[in-house]
Amino acid sequence: MPVPIQNQLLKTYCEKNNFIYKLSIVESYIKDNYMYLNNLIDSVSEQANIGMCSIYMFPKEIEKFKALEASICKKELVLHFLFENCKISFNDLNSFYLNSRLRFLHNEEESIEEIIRIME
Repeated sequence: MPVPIQNQLLKTYCEKNNFIYKLSIVESYIKDNYMYLNNLIDSVSEQANIGMCSIYMFPKEIEKFKALEASICKKELVLHFLFENCKISFNDLNSFYLNSRLRFLHNEEESIEEIIRIME
């Protein structure tokens, strides 16, 4: 999705929910690179809110997700996912992320058994 459309969606969401909208950094596309997301998490204060278009903006690779999750939990962040129409606190992120992966198992090499093993 083009960045200007994402920005407009996030700005509208913030206005409706009385949040302060800060224009996102335009990021270069580098496959499997989450440098901007890591920098954003590092730069926000504890218990801050972060708006994203979708949980599917998180990495598919569990190791990369776990590294992001650790930073999110350390700061007790709240994530707002516009397309899923939900607000997820840091302590619910893991199950929300894993449940989102279950939707596309038929297209992936990953099995339900592997997801269950990760959840334990």
